[in-house]
Amino acid sequence: MVSESLLERIEKSDVIYRCIGKEMKNGILACGFMRKETAERSQYHFSNAYYSCFVLLRGSGRYLSETGTSYQLQAGSLVQRLPGVPHSTIIHPDGKWLEFFISIGKPFFKAFCSIGVYDQTPVQTTELFPGDLERYQKLLRKLKAAPDSQLPLLLPELQKEILRMHGYHTHPEKMQRDPVEIACDALSQNLEEEISMEELASSLQLGYETFRKVFKKQTGISPARYRTGKKMEQACILLDGGVPIKEIAGLVGYGDVYAFSKQFSRFFGFPPGQYRKNLK
Repeated sequence: MVSESLLERIEKSDVIYRCIGKEMKNGILACGFMRKETAERSQYHFSNAYYSCFVLLRGSGRYLSETGTSYQLQAGSLVQRLPGVPHSTIIHPDGKWLEFFISIGKPFFKAFCSIGVYDQTPVQTTELFPGDLERYQKLLRKLKAAPDSQLPLLLPELQKEILRMHGYHTHPEKMQRDPVEIACDALSQNLEEEISMEELASSLQLGYETFRKVFKKQTGISPARYRTGKKMEQACILLDGGVPIKEIAGLVGYGDVYAFSKQFSRFFGFPPGQYRKNLK
């Protein structure tokens, strides 16, 4: 459990709201500590346009769904606020309530949901560990300090923390860990960097040709094609969020806009500028 003495040091709310692009519902990246000491801080029939979740570090209360289902909240409760879903969060007014929350834009949430990771049950139980508070504070500091151009690179860190809240670090059986799954995970990260398929195969204790054949047999495409697909998925998310095309090119690992646009057109059949126009 998180030390009570450490929680006492957080004397007031400390939060940061940032945004990739101009629309908060699509590009929000936010996190922080919220203290809610009185019943007036309760929220009734409330909903976000984006995804948010929080871990209750201290205090108690009640969550009421739009259908009338009631959940008791206590330290260790994980509360999810799904986009557009009304609910009520009722604070027990004993002055103890302290939560740590994370918010990400709706497109980012949808992309993450598409791989079947999130259990969308509104209230769950998570385990709190001594190092959690320090990690939350570090994430808050990083989001505060990051220049706007680096915000997309912090998205995976916020998503990773959400996964920890869902227990993936203590229940590794939730993740399938055969070599192809591990490879898919590696190929989906650090999209701005070059990755050696030979080194990835070696890390899985496979020869490159064996790795390529096994990967293609299970996924239907080559590792390189899979990597490109992930880059294009991320590019679309960033285009949705209003990030400049030149900036997107670098964030998904292309040295210039021409190379990025050529690959995007080859993949989708039209350039990124046309994709953005189609959104309007």
